[in-house]
Amino acid sequence: MLRIEKLSKSFGQKIILDEVNFEININESIGLLGKNGSGKSTFLKILVDLVNYQNGSIFYNEKKIKMETSYKSKILYLGHQPSFYPSLTAKENLLFISKIYKIDENQIIKKIVNSLNIVGLSNSINLPVSVFSSGMLRKLSISKAILLENIWEILLLDEPNDGLDIEGQEMLSNLILSWKNEKSNNHKSLLIVSHNENWIKNHTDQVMHLAKGKIN
Repeated sequence: MLRIEKLSKSFGQKIILDEVNFEININESIGLLGKNGSGKSTFLKILVDLVNYQNGSIFYNEKKIKMETSYKSKILYLGHQPSFYPSLTAKENLLFISKIYKIDENQIIKKIVNSLNIVGLSNSINLPVSVFSSGMLRKLSISKAILLENIWEILLLDEPNDGLDIEGQEMLSNLILSWKNEKSNNHKSLLIVSHNENWIKNHTDQVMHLAKGKIN
């Protein structure tokens, strides 16, 4: 599904990714471990065209791509620091996202309410995001994945349980389990980045390590 060949990235003289080879197939869930600063987040951002790379190739469904719109819609990235419009409410932010992804207008509000209810933000639906705590922002980010789960094929999660309370962590675990169990029908794949080895082993089928610019 998604294949990376000899991908390299440097910041100045510092090598972050050194001719990395990586592949994630349909219905796979892969955990990526690494120390702080090892390049995990940079790797995810490269996959969704948020960070440039110097050398290498990215293939999606065996086609070499240059991040056209159809490719971007199939990969959803939930970053370590969720980004929303602070002056807009939770509902308004998700409504804006829904329009970008062209969700059926007759279903938008119902889907937004459902996604916020699942993550425990139903009472905050009309609050501006500027008053949200870090944990609430994380939950709002997760609601985005729920809202768009009929669109994305690969979900990239960067330290997804950071800032979540116990209920939030349980909710996230249940969602990951449901996406893994239902992926055979929906062609879902998960790539989860973390530095918590025990947690990631319990939430993915395969664990890889990023160290010294290599993924093994």
